Amino acid sequence: LIPKIGVNMLLREIQFPCVENPPSCFLTFSDVWTHLSCNPSDGSTFMSKNRLGWEKWEIIVQDHNTGHSLIKHKASSRLLSADSDGNIYTQEAKDGTVADSSALWIIQENIVRSVAHSNLNLGAINTRGDLTPKVSPDNKNHAIVEYITGELCFFSSPDHDRCMSCGPMGKMSMSPNWKGWEVFRIIDVGDGSRHVRITSWTHDTKVLCHADQGRVFTSNNEFGMQSKWVIERPYGDSKGVAVKSAHFGSYLSYNGESFVMEDSIDKCTLWDISSAHQQKYYLSSVCHDKRIGYDNSKDNIYCSGKRNEWEAWQINSEGDGLVSFKSCVDGGKYLICTNGGKLKASHELNREALWQLEYSPNGGIFIISRNHDWHLSCNGQGLETSLNKGIGQTWILEPIMPSTISKDQKSMYKKIGIATVALSVAMPYAIMGIISSMGFTAGGISAGSIAAGMMSAEAIASGGGVAAGGTVAVLQSIGASGLGAAGFAGAMGAGGVIGASGGGVAMAVMGKSEEQKNEGTSSSSNTNMAYCNWRHWE
Repeated sequence: LIPKIGVNMLLREIQFPCVENPPSCFLTFSDVWTHLSCNPSDGSTFMSKNRLGWEKWEIIVQDHNTGHSLIKHKASSRLLSADSDGNIYTQEAKDGTVADSSALWIIQENIVRSVAHSNLNLGAINTRGDLTPKVSPDNKNHAIVEYITGELCFFSSPDHDRCMSCGPMGKMSMSPNWKGWEVFRIIDVGDGSRHVRITSWTHDTKVLCHADQGRVFTSNNEFGMQSKWVIERPYGDSKGVAVKSAHFGSYLSYNGESFVMEDSIDKCTLWDISSAHQQKYYLSSVCHDKRIGYDNSKDNIYCSGKRNEWEAWQINSEGDGLVSFKSCVDGGKYLICTNGGKLKASHELNREALWQLEYSPNGGIFIISRNHDWHLSCNGQGLETSLNKGIGQTWILEPIMPSTISKDQKSMYKKIGIATVALSVAMPYAIMGIISSMGFTAGGISAGSIAAGMMSAEAIASGGGVAAGGTVAVLQSIGASGLGAAGFAGAMGAGGVIGASGGGVAMAVMGKSEEQKNEGTSSSSNTNMAYCNWRHWE
């Protein structure tokens, strides 16, 4: 399925996925459609019909070999726990860890099981007509993990050159814009199937649905079969993926006027999925509130305290654990470093434009000229290069998300009937980083890279070896074979994601089962790659 093009061209097609982290969810009792909630003031747990802040939980993996995880209440940061009698309670988090197994859980195919109680289910018992959360062997009233975070993407139609959009009133349309209205969230259902849900990023309760007559619409918090989809790439076609109804088997299509469901694949049913941050970052100094900018009027690389277009850079993977930084301004040039350590901009992508990212113990990364070994440095007043490796040479990559509006603003605009707005808000999202650029590549771990530093640290900590199934081993397997897991939300439920700073990381890899390999279907799915990297699915 990989197009027959040059290796460098193929590498530059690889996108760095945009994934919300940590994964958030509701713990839902589907038989009675209630959710586990927690009162932040006293930590007590109870059942609720609401789907608000008190009902949201985060999954934090503690051991990638066993799958043991913490479930943290998002509003209070308290940890979900089970006492010796199986009663459910919460306890204060202590640096993200606990001393015993009372707060450890295993999540398997959306079912939450207690480590302390021999993997009994998180469930509920009927007490005087009310459901009380409790660890239970009963499979009837158990909680399921309902993920509400995932991979953030644009869905564009190659045939119409427009993006799928969910406007201010929550209505589906096609738009020429690439803003917050056009960003959608792909959420793995998490039950071991290939099913996903597609929700609006701006309207986070709006779920893409379809009806049996072919009608396509959005619904508030709809989690039935009409909201389940399968994203697959038809064999022999490199123009896009098909978004198929998991229930009816028909395909999402746009006919030029409206969204409809079609029984077969044609050019109107193909969609290009691309990452929501469009590979754009600010390069920010850790010790100074400064960013690297490019002034195209003066053809000058400078240091700035602002976050504007002139400080935005597009990061591309160039293979062998190397990246390039291209300015996002009109006529943007590549950031290069000369033999004497001077920073310049150039239209030419040559050896001086190649950079290596290396782990920094100061909470970020070093950005090193691959050709001359100079390190980008900031002294608070300006930019320079240095051979030192300190906090002044430590940087973080801040992802740049498209503009959108807040929940309160949406309510206000609905009341006054304004049709279009685009206001910037802070985005509390981590961006999945560049595993191959860390040095985890198909050819092995690159010398001097973040990967090499992590391998060295793990070897020292373990007495000389790198553990099979450990962080380094998992990341190397991802770097060698592609970003694993059928849906990022489900994958993150079993592993972590790399943050924008290039810090420590792990993600569980889920390869195809023998059954899947032998299915002989006429399409490929996202088993081994992110959705935005559909061109590289096998």
